[in-house]
Amino acid sequence: MSAHAVPFEKYHGTGNDFLVVDAAAEGVGDRAAFARAHCDRETGVAGAESGAEGTGDSTGRRGADGVLFLSVEDRFDPTRVVMTLVQPDGSTATMCGNGARVVARWAHDRTGDREFMIDTQAGTRRASVNADATAATIEMGEPTFDPRWVPVDRDEPLIDEPVAGLTVTAVNTGVPHAVAFVDGGRDDPDGIDVVDLDSVAPPVRHADVFPDGANVNLASVVDDGSGDGPAVIDQRTFERGVEGETRSCGTGAVAVVAAARRLGLIDGESAVSRPPGGELEIAVPDRGHATLTGPVAREYEGMLPADPR
Repeated sequence: MSAHAVPFEKYHGTGNDFLVVDAAAEGVGDRAAFARAHCDRETGVAGAESGAEGTGDSTGRRGADGVLFLSVEDRFDPTRVVMTLVQPDGSTATMCGNGARVVARWAHDRTGDREFMIDTQAGTRRASVNADATAATIEMGEPTFDPRWVPVDRDEPLIDEPVAGLTVTAVNTGVPHAVAFVDGGRDDPDGIDVVDLDSVAPPVRHADVFPDGANVNLASVVDDGSGDGPAVIDQRTFERGVEGETRSCGTGAVAVVAAARRLGLIDGESAVSRPPGGELEIAVPDRGHATLTGPVAREYEGMLPADPR
């Protein structure tokens, strides 16, 4: 370890895991290099190697899906937290739903508050934690299919059309997403989990129609919500910036539900999304903010080189 080390904490939301660094005291000169080094799934941070203290690494994996650089502005009511997410490839994401839920839990752990305003590059979002801080809810803005705002390189919305081998719907939920619905959920031996996402997603992620790239989601409607409970949708997401599949994606979960509503695949405005890392509750009303709710957990803390070589 270099002479200059910074404290960090590791949290996750439904398996979407993040390193959290207090921006007020960070001392990180090159945030992109810091994220690339410590988020690497083969050589990045591991609890035992970072002098970790805490509840242990419940995700059981090295590295992380990104680094959250956070600063608390407690002179505001509710407390405001400025959030910057640097991804494993060194890029900065405008919004991350599970990351923002982690921010709410981290801020609660520091302040004891339960309600927060989180400043992201996609706008300011209201967040809260439940009574025992085991779950957090974040406002996600209003999903848009407007081609100018996804963005897609065309004049009309991209709704249920073929792109690079998948039939996708394009929607922005803070970041651009392409959503493809497939037959068969996670319990189907020929369903969503048999698709080679690492092969089918990159051509869509880099397709010319997406000038800024796109996250790519596979989704399967397990229950359309026409009965007593909410709709249930199985989900897998290949994330831009991670350049691989993550165990959960909050903006992707909202995108999946928004697309399902747009295509008439589910009843009502509420649904449960089931990425590999757990369950997320989503509401996408006809007007106004979508919301995302799910579990959050603190894993451990430690020290990391500020300037990894």
